[in-house]
Amino acid sequence: MISFIESFLELIYPEKNICQICNIYDESINDNYICKDCYAELQKILSPFCIKCNKGIDYNSEYGLCKECIRKSRYFDAIRSPYYYKGNVKKLIHDYKYCNKPYYYKLFGKLLVDYMIDIDYTNFDFIISVPLHKIKQRKRGYNQSELIAKYISKKFSIPYLDILKRVNNTTKQSNLSASSRQINLKNAFAIKSNRFLNTIKGKKILIVDDIFTTGTTINECSKILLTNGTSNVFGLTISR
Repeated sequence: MISFIESFLELIYPEKNICQICNIYDESINDNYICKDCYAELQKILSPFCIKCNKGIDYNSEYGLCKECIRKSRYFDAIRSPYYYKGNVKKLIHDYKYCNKPYYYKLFGKLLVDYMIDIDYTNFDFIISVPLHKIKQRKRGYNQSELIAKYISKKFSIPYLDILKRVNNTTKQSNLSASSRQINLKNAFAIKSNRFLNTIKGKKILIVDDIFTTGTTINECSKILLTNGTSNVFGLTISR
């Protein structure tokens, strides 16, 4: 499936060597989509950060956890995100999702693959993505997280599983408070078919999404997976 998607996206790729942020022409860009100067402005999340959710914390934080992870029930083992949701990262993600630029999956895929290698975050049995509701995906034309997850799957030869479905067409999470997000996503996800249960039993799964805000989305997906026999669930997002 990914080969068909790649073939289709090749037809609509922007001209190579033009930065998608500042529009400068630079032969060194090739198919990286952004120039070195704009890449340098991507705000990386640096240590110290929460060992659970990757939020920036003080060095003296208790158990290496942020206040939210101490207080909340987290079903995932850990989530990692290389960038803050600010500046150029925010613009690129917005354009990827809402400005019909599905080919950005390769940009984000490359950034995440490099990041995963740097932090040794590749030991997983399966990779999955946070699903969109079928109505939303039909409107957008693609699931942005799925494209990235399949790119990562291919690079590391880790099988991709299309295992989760979104049963409720929920309100956009960014428009809600933290407490409302939990209510909004309650029972929003489910396993697509019981035929997957033996496949995921006792396995270590990586969930890919675009943005981590409160962690509610990946937490709800993790809960479903653990309830159905998965041993460990980790998360990966572009930013938080």
